[in-house]
Amino acid sequence: MANKVLMQEETPIVWAASGGDYALTLSSVSAGAVRVGQRGDLGAAPRSRLYRWRYVNDSFGSAPTVGQTVDVYWAASDGTYADGNVGTSDAAGSTVALPNLLFLRSATVQTTSTTDDIIISGIVELADQYGAPVIDNNTSVTITGGRFELVPIPDEIQ
Repeated sequence: MANKVLMQEETPIVWAASGGDYALTLSSVSAGAVRVGQRGDLGAAPRSRLYRWRYVNDSFGSAPTVGQTVDVYWAASDGTYADGNVGTSDAAGSTVALPNLLFLRSATVQTTSTTDDIIISGIVELADQYGAPVIDNNTSVTITGGRFELVPIPDEIQ
């Protein structure tokens, strides 16, 4: 009889302004600005290679324009060198670094409400032990809240 390879979710790793595992301050990300989260540790090998990620943009400072985007990237690191040379702390970033990062997806504004959540997710394969989310605000208004999470989903053979 053949073995089954199942997906087993583990504890989420959260980047947020407060209450997360790592800092990602999205309380005042101006239009056109980039924010880099604190470098997180995904654990020493052996570890999961696959992760479910989710970005939640939960508020804007004023009414956003439908169709504009917030782009989400991942800056991998070996603990010494980070893709895009983005640094290690929760800080402002630069659009110049974005082409050197792993693009995850764009969150498209769906309504002009300042409090409607924009939520996107996906699955990504990450080889490096360290990394950080990078948020690029391509809207014409300020982001005033949000979070990013990674859930390890290692394969489980039965």
